[in-house]
Amino acid sequence: MPHPHCDQVYAGADAPLGDFVFDERVASVFSDMIARSVPGWAELVRLIGLIGAHLAQPGACIYDLGCSLGATSASLLARLPAGPGGDDIRVYAIDRAPAMLDELRLRLETEIQQRRLQPICADLLDLRIVDASLVVMNLTLQFIEPAQRLPLLRRIRAGLRPGGALILAEKVAVADDDGLLAQVHADFKAAQGYSQLEIARKRSALEQVLIPDTVAEHDARLREAGFERIESFFQCLNFVGWIAR
Repeated sequence: MPHPHCDQVYAGADAPLGDFVFDERVASVFSDMIARSVPGWAELVRLIGLIGAHLAQPGACIYDLGCSLGATSASLLARLPAGPGGDDIRVYAIDRAPAMLDELRLRLETEIQQRRLQPICADLLDLRIVDASLVVMNLTLQFIEPAQRLPLLRRIRAGLRPGGALILAEKVAVADDDGLLAQVHADFKAAQGYSQLEIARKRSALEQVLIPDTVAEHDARLREAGFERIESFFQCLNFVGWIAR
């Protein structure tokens, strides 16, 4: 019998129809879903925590935009000082899906009680970024309407303190004439126990929801938004991470 938190959302006859939605059903299995769908996920989250510990500034805000269940927030907090002298560092975990934040509150209850983490249900397009030393978007921008991506990045850049940074990680579109990386990604998911039917159903559900850009498009847009120093720190298949300052 499968574990109750094992992702089988797209396995049975009751698989959801239409576009992918971050609802209660997805939230209950999301940790398993993303670990089995994104190659290098655990290492990416660890690296964001390590990098964030260098970039965080005392007294400044940290924003985890599109925080989902809070894995990235938890990675950051694990490497930031707590208690006396460190309680002025707070992470704002922002997501527009109530089901995801409900699960985050259960998982990170201690950090919330200690006032180190504040979950906020909000649309990123309505959010004001203020006095930030660090903003993280871990597989989030790809779900934003393409026309809204540059305005959002401009607002993030304007909300950063001097010396502040954006950590951005995305699935990228690749000039892959023979489809190799796409096929290897599908093979990766199959190796994690997903059936071909599950893979096809989820790919169809995400088709109009997750719209990736090329690496060149990301680089050009970050520079247009006002970031001058852009460094790549992660790539695994067609998933890439950058630090933008």
